[in-house]
Parts: sequence; structure tokens; C-alpha cells
Amino acid sequence: MEFILVLAVIAVLCLVIGVKPIYLLAAAAVLLGLIYILSLLLLMCFFARMLLAKKHKAMFSRIDKSPRSRFKVAYYTIDGVEYPNVFPEEGFMQDRLYRNDKSYTVFLARNKKFVFDKFSCATCTIGTALGIATALAAVLIITRI
Repeated sequence: MEFILVLAVIAVLCLVIGVKPIYLLAAAAVLLGLIYILSLLLLMCFFARMLLAKKHKAMFSRIDKSPRSRFKVAYYTIDGVEYPNVFPEEGFMQDRLYRNDKSYTVFLARNKKFVFDKFSCATCTIGTALGIATALAAVLIITRI
């Protein structure tokens, strides 16, 4: 929220000092492009880490606050040791998505600090594929103009 407020103040100050609105739109487009590239790089990094992870059978244990962030994550138990999921938990239908009576296949990261559950795998795979496809489409559109 603060980020949006800072951008609004900068935009108003630029308009007051006489910067043309077209330059502000160009700067906004560049900023959106940078955010897109950073998010794609982050998804690709997580996808690569997921590919290097080892497959394990695990039991869902609980949903609690992550040790590294302010979000709630799902915890899975593998061989008596509890590991947090890499991404935040799904906020809806928790009783159907995360069940204690069922065994799950998860991918344990090499550093053994977190796991990728089926939702994380889907996020990484679909996000990376769509991100690359969108980037290729944008390059094709820009080169044809």
C-alpha cells in the first residue's frame, strides 16, 4: 500500500514540475515490465529448486505462521520431522485441501528447510510456463511493430 502511495506522490510532483504525462506513462510501463521480469525470475528460480528436490511421502500436520514470513503455511511431516511449505497456504476450503488422514507426495528441497506440495508444484509449473509464453508473445508483438 505504501508503495502505491509513494508512486502517486511522485507522479503528482512530476506533473507539478511540468513532466509530460506521456513520460509518466512510459515510466509506468517500464516499471510494470521490471516487476513482470522479477516475478518471472522468481518463479523460474523456484521451479529449478523444485526440479532438484527429492520426492517424499509426507503427512499434513498443521497450518501455522511461516518461520520466514508473516503468511500462514502448511506444514508436512516427513520421517518425524516437520517442514513448512515454500508458498502460503490456500485460504479457502482448508478442510478439503489439507487433510490429516491422507498421505501426500511432496518434494523436499536440498537444504531440507521447506517442501513443495502439489499446490506449490502447480504454481511453479503453470506460472513459469505462462510467464515464458507471455514474454515470448510480447517479444513477437514488439518485433512486428
